[in-house]
Amino acid sequence: MAKFGSLDELRKKEEEDKENSNSYVGGDKSGLAVEHPDSSKDAFQRMQQLASSSGAGAGPLPADHRVVTVYRNGFTVGDGPFRPLSDPLNKKFMDEMAAGRCPAELQAQAGSDEPVHVAVQDKRGEDYKEPAAPAYVKFSGEGNTLGGSSSSTAAVEADKASMTVDVSKAKTKIQIRFHDGTRKAQEFNEDHTVGDLRAFCAQCVGGQAMTIMGGFPPKPITDDGLTLKDAGLLNAAVTVKPS
Repeated sequence: MAKFGSLDELRKKEEEDKENSNSYVGGDKSGLAVEHPDSSKDAFQRMQQLASSSGAGAGPLPADHRVVTVYRNGFTVGDGPFRPLSDPLNKKFMDEMAAGRCPAELQAQAGSDEPVHVAVQDKRGEDYKEPAAPAYVKFSGEGNTLGGSSSSTAAVEADKASMTVDVSKAKTKIQIRFHDGTRKAQEFNEDHTVGDLRAFCAQCVGGQAMTIMGGFPPKPITDDGLTLKDAGLLNAAVTVKPS
């Protein structure tokens, strides 16, 4: 597992005063940048200390870095869905960063041999708010009736869907964000497939075909034959929308 710094370095630096500025360190396997953390001795200061005290050389963030934005009530990864800290998986993600470790979720998505670089943006002074929906503009032109099935989107009823999980096998939990903002944390086996995930999401919207977006930057996951593990979706967050 890639590390941003050692716990010994953390303990030594906890007694030292730090300037309130950006810090970044890039290593062979990982990098961490903390943008303007406050001076309290909390997770952000620990991450800043690890970034500034590691022996790896300092430098600018690479172009493929991941951005974690932390709010008072949770965090986001890139353009992904909001992830509240009340969920144990999300708390584990932040605890790993605070301990100087690359979050297992990000390392799994990148691959065990790929470097992971993370920029942390501190917005703990505010709660996360959903982006405002685009303003509706009434269509004033003429319309024509088209043949075929209705294109309307079914309502999301996430609690009506079910998934059979084998308790004797390795399990994972995936956070699903639907097109209307509804969120569902669902447990799967690691050997469930992308097709199983897609079928579960379809159950939540009355059988409507769904597109699954994952990774960073988010992109469609189309190979239904891949296991969730092979697709890099273990303990991940995905966004789904009608196809």
